Amino acid sequence: MFRTLLVTMMLTALLASTGCASKRLTQDDSFDQTALDKASEFSGDSERALIEAEVKYEAAINSAMNFYAPLHMEQVVEALALARATEIKGLQSDSIIASAKVITLLQLAEKNKEKVKIVLKPLLQQKQVLEELNSPRVLPEQFNDNLEDITDLITKIEEGKESISAAVMAPILEDLQQLELDTLLQIHWQPAKNTLDKAEDEDADENAPKSFTVAEELVEQAEKDIRIQYSNRTLVSQKGLTALRSAQHALYVARDAEQLLKLNNQRAEDAVLKFEFLLAQIGATLKAEDFRHMALQDQATALAQHAETQASRLIAPLQNRIAELEKQLVSRESTEIASQEVAETSEVIETPEVVDTPEVVETPEVVDTPEVVDTPEVVETPEVVDTPEVVDTPEVVDTPEVVETPEVVETPEVVDTPEVVETPEVVETPEVIETSAEK
Repeated sequence: MFRTLLVTMMLTALLASTGCASKRLTQDDSFDQTALDKASEFSGDSERALIEAEVKYEAAINSAMNFYAPLHMEQVVEALALARATEIKGLQSDSIIASAKVITLLQLAEKNKEKVKIVLKPLLQQKQVLEELNSPRVLPEQFNDNLEDITDLITKIEEGKESISAAVMAPILEDLQQLELDTLLQIHWQPAKNTLDKAEDEDADENAPKSFTVAEELVEQAEKDIRIQYSNRTLVSQKGLTALRSAQHALYVARDAEQLLKLNNQRAEDAVLKFEFLLAQIGATLKAEDFRHMALQDQATALAQHAETQASRLIAPLQNRIAELEKQLVSRESTEIASQEVAETSEVIETPEVVDTPEVVETPEVVDTPEVVDTPEVVETPEVVDTPEVVDTPEVVDTPEVVETPEVVETPEVVDTPEVVETPEVVETPEVIETSAEK
């Protein structure tokens, strides 16, 4: 009893000694009792308590608890530092109490995290979009400013002072969406704009006016399209790349044009020879003959024709091989389909168990003749696969195979049971006691 009272007093003093954060943080009404119960679980084992507190703290850090419950984590850091210090000093009770507080605070922090995920769901979803776009690195200042707005709302939830309505979140959400657009422009449009500005600085509007005008229009249109349809990531990427390539073209054409403007007779010849050398390099790669005896335009045309011919020669065997493989594939598929059909057909043929049902074959109960003294007149003898059991014939289950037919006045020789219209008159019915089959 005294120990419990002592622990309670020490825990109360510890809770009262927390800093500014504890005054702002709204804790659960049962916090003190929960921490006390947790401290009693360690039974004086301060080392085990501290280890558990350390493990849970690391897990909380890895789960971004500093973002979802910053005020809770401030107190956790203070309590954990106290637990470590008192453990070193050998104050086991103080260390246990501090460790228990760490664990309890982390439990409350987890509850606050779940509440934040529900209340601030639209903001958190937009935050995730920005992180996927790499906004923290592309526009770090703007991202951090928006992140502070979200953190302020989280601390209000921790403090429990007011509820966070949709109207409160609306302006923050708009800022986050604007940051998404700004990030896309920075990634996909800004490179083109920077290249166009560089081209203009190098007088591309004068040295290459046609190329510069085309690039300028594409860059301007790209910005408009991205702003209108920034959620269409594919379109944003395509528009940005097209504008960038056009701006690069204007820049390099302007540089080459400026060099041409400075040419005299000797330099003009050098320029032409340089162009020929560049075309010859392409021809050497294509293993074409030397076309430098032609005009520059004819050289380019000849190289293009040679490249087309060479490509056709390379593609032809591949196309033939593809055609062969397609035929083999079709043939294999046809074989598999045929095999499957045969298998299915054979399964159908082997199924008729009704044909083999002995009850159907051994139907002729009508053949069972009532007990008579004289031999009954048989009109038709049914064709029987297995001769039915004869009631009148003693000790015979199946009709035995008769080797010696008893002497009958006029009994025809029967290989298969004939159709008998009139049964011949038998003077004496032979007494059959033992059959030849039994012998």
